[in-house]
Order: sequence, then structure tokens, then C-alpha cells
Amino acid sequence: MLGNHSLSGLMKWLAHEEWREPFADVLGLHLGPACEDYEMDFEEIAEVIGDHAAMTLWGCAFEDFLTQAVEPDGRNIVEDYLKRRGWKKSAGNRRYMEALRDSCMSLYEVSEIVPGQSFLARDLLRDGEPIRVSEHSATKSLKVWDKIGARIVEVSGKNILAGGLLPFRPSAATLLIEELKAARQQARREFRKLTKEAQLPKSTREDGQIADLLFMATAAPIFSNIWLDDALASALDQSLPTVLNSDGDEVVFCRVRFPLRSKDAAAEIRERLRTAPVFQEENEGFWNWIEPQQPAKRKSSGKPANRSVPEQGPSVRVTLDTGDTVLGNIELTDKALLLEANSRERAERGRAILAQLAGVLVGPALTEIETLEQAMAGRDGDDHLDQVGDLPAELQAELVHGALTDHYLKTLDEPIPALGDLSPRAAAKTAAGRRKVADWLKHIENQTKSGVPSDDPMASYDFTWLWRDLGLEKLRR
Repeated sequence: MLGNHSLSGLMKWLAHEEWREPFADVLGLHLGPACEDYEMDFEEIAEVIGDHAAMTLWGCAFEDFLTQAVEPDGRNIVEDYLKRRGWKKSAGNRRYMEALRDSCMSLYEVSEIVPGQSFLARDLLRDGEPIRVSEHSATKSLKVWDKIGARIVEVSGKNILAGGLLPFRPSAATLLIEELKAARQQARREFRKLTKEAQLPKSTREDGQIADLLFMATAAPIFSNIWLDDALASALDQSLPTVLNSDGDEVVFCRVRFPLRSKDAAAEIRERLRTAPVFQEENEGFWNWIEPQQPAKRKSSGKPANRSVPEQGPSVRVTLDTGDTVLGNIELTDKALLLEANSRERAERGRAILAQLAGVLVGPALTEIETLEQAMAGRDGDDHLDQVGDLPAELQAELVHGALTDHYLKTLDEPIPALGDLSPRAAAKTAAGRRKVADWLKHIENQTKSGVPSDDPMASYDFTWLWRDLGLEKLRR
């Protein structure tokens, strides 16, 4: 990330007694909260998150220290080093150190990546247009819409990335923005109080830009604290929580397949499905298996209620607009009768109902079960995508891209929880909805491309058509 700009001399300068203790204080601001919360020292933390991540975190603290005015005389290590050793450094290296001295950390959203060359960075904490950042190594690992905590400095007319880059997961990035917003508001109140006590002009006291600049100059430890807490929590607890459905069953993905015994069986089964009240037809090939909403009890009997869902553990419930619970989905093709349900118990119930309903029209059922962990590890559960690995690269890309396009075409008209259970098309009709849809699109694009090799067909899929279809191309930045 540093290109030809070396900070090795400055790092050695830390060994001087006058800088050693002040740097230890700054390092403590970046690492101390996590060390205290997890009862670990820095070496133990490094073992958990890995040496590379630990050194990146140390680099964030070091770059923060380069901006500090150390008491009691307000001396700065960059100024001291350049005064004594600057004659040994190139003009470009000196300008880089001076730019770091005057920098602050911020949260950026990545887009328009040119591998080995550059990327666009949009500051999520301050207003302004995205800027083009010249960068070689980081562009090989960054994915579009990644969110990174970093310092971007201008040297010789180019925006370059400093060494302390913290990649934030979406949930951690959201938390960081919320924490910084609250801390900035508090900093503004303190700024007004101090400037009033100093009897500075009212225009100065109410200048939010000055307060924000002062706050951002001291905010770097917040980035490290939130990133490190998230990294430790993720590394120390890799297991998924047990998720329950509304029956209290553990959520797993079950697919039951009944082969049809004849070509004419589909028409007969379709008519039988239409006679069953628990199967609500969406079209001639698809039904929702529902459980009607129970009327609310008018008065408690005073006895403990029989709870079907345990009080502990997250739960999920899929409902129709009527409030009826969806227990599963049924699909009928010319070759098979298919049932999908989100627990073993529901799959078995549905299998028994369909077996009785279809009778001799179908053969023995085959059930496939996939846990949440397996689904996440596999990334996509479509069988036809799992079978393309031995095909030529061009054909692999064509098949995978086609499957993704088919999937997202359907998704555009389906309710999305992140959009308030509106479909993307419906949500995109309002200004507030368009912003939510843009965030949703960025999330799915980022997650689709994250963690896959550059030659994987998933990595080369172009999401531009989704933005265009929803009329949101101007927000894709």
C-alpha cells in the first residue's frame, strides 16, 4: 500500500525515549478496551486474529501517533524526525510523512476497482464526491462496495492509501457509523462549551466544521476498537446460533422429491392439490403450504400457556399478507412433485400429507437436508451451479451468470425483509425506498463477490443491469 514511501526510519525513531511512552499511550487507546474486555494481551490477540491483522492494527495506532502533538511542549514525531533525518529522505517520502501527519482516518466505500491500479473511494462520514485512489496491492483483495477504515492522503497530485487499512464487515461498519455519530455530537457540545468559556466569537463557537475536524483528528481509536471487537468475536465464536422456526424446530433446509409415475400424473395431482385447504395456489405449478392464523384468545385462563417456541434463541416466521404462516412451498413439474420446508419436522409432516394425497401417482420420496452452516459454506444451493466445475471456463460463466440473472429477476418482485418486506421494485418508487434498495444492492453484490477467487464465475458477474432495471444507476457510486 505504501508504494515507494517507507516509514521504517520513523518506526525506528519510536525507540527514542521521548517517544516510547507517548506511543505506548496511543497504542493503549487502540488496543486497551479489547485487551480488558477479553482479558488478553497483544500477543494473545495476535494469535487469535492472525499476525497480519495484528500488524495492520499496530500500523493504525502508529499512523495515529504520527498526527499527535505530544505534551508538554506539543512536539510531533514527524517534525522531529524530518528535522534531524529528513535530509536523507526523498522529496516524495518527506511529503508522504507530512501528509500522514495532517491526515485523519475515515470510513470509505470502495467501487470501480481497476486491479493493480486504482479504485474509487466514497467517504461515508464526510460529504463529497468519490475520489480515485492510486493503489496496487490492495486492489487485488478489495471487492466492490467493501467498507474500509483507512487514511487516504494526497502526495504529488495523487491520492494514495496509507498502510493501516481495516476491512469492516457490514454490521461492524453500521455500528462504527452510529458510534462516531454519537461521539461527534458530544464533541460538538464540548467544543461549544470550551469556546464559550474562552469567550471566542459566537461564529467560532457554532462552527460545526471546526468541531468536526477536531473530532475526526482524534477518532482513530474508535475505528480500531470496533474493528478489533468484531474480529475477536468472529474468531472466537465461529459457530452459528441455533435458529428456530415458529414451531420451535431448528431451521434446516429440506427438499422432498416425489417422482411422478406417468406423464398424466401431473394434471391429476394438480386437481387434488386444489381441493386441499392447506395448499394455497399461486399458479398452476406452485402452492404455499399454510397454517391459518389462529384467532387471538379473548381472555387468559390463568394457566401457563403451552409455548411451541422456546423463549431463548432467534426465530423466523414466514407469513402471507393474511397473517397465515407459510409452512413450506410445493412445486409441481412434469416429472416430480417437490416440497421445500425449513425444518425436518415440517418436511416429514408435508411428506406424509403429500404421499396420502398423491397416492399411487408418485413413487417413493427422496429427502435432501442442508444445515445453515452447509448452506453458508456452499454459498449457493442450486444443484446446476454445483455441477459446472468441470466445464470450460466460458461455459461455466455463462451458466452461472444465467442462473444468477434468473434468480435476481424473481427477487426484484419478492418481499425483502431489509426493505420493510417490500419488493425492490415497490421500494424503488419512493426516495427513501430508493436509498434502501441501493444499500441492499450494494450488500448483495459485495457478498456475492466476497471470498471467491478472481477466476470464479461469481466474481465476474455484472450487477449493472439490476441498477438499470430499477432506475437507480445514479446511486451506483
